[in-house]
Amino acid sequence: MTENNTPDTLTKKELEERQNAHPFAVPFLWLGNQKVIDNFIWFPVLGMIAMIALGIVYPQKHPAPWDVVPGSWAIIGFAAYTFIVLCAKPLTALLARDEDYYGEGGLPDPEYSTEHTAHEHGGDHHD
Repeated sequence: MTENNTPDTLTKKELEERQNAHPFAVPFLWLGNQKVIDNFIWFPVLGMIAMIALGIVYPQKHPAPWDVVPGSWAIIGFAAYTFIVLCAKPLTALLARDEDYYGEGGLPDPEYSTEHTAHEHGGDHHD
């Protein structure tokens, strides 16, 4: 949503989203717009271009051997960013556990528990 979207110009869906959202989330509802989602890639690309331009204008005093290519550090950073994002799905598949992985209810399993209760030993225990 843009700044000029007043409650009278909002669609029924946008009004419903605004009413159901947490008050702190309302200013960020524009991020859910499909146009914003589709064009978000341009934000990091433009950031990379800006960082390359800054690297050309203000070169490093002690460049690394791979800095013969102007802005190579920005390209390496973008590649690392992309690698991390693309690793999310395989890491989820590798590290995710089933919902019942830790058992139900969180109480110790009586068959495997080292804790014994009084009724398991045939009577009351007085310490």
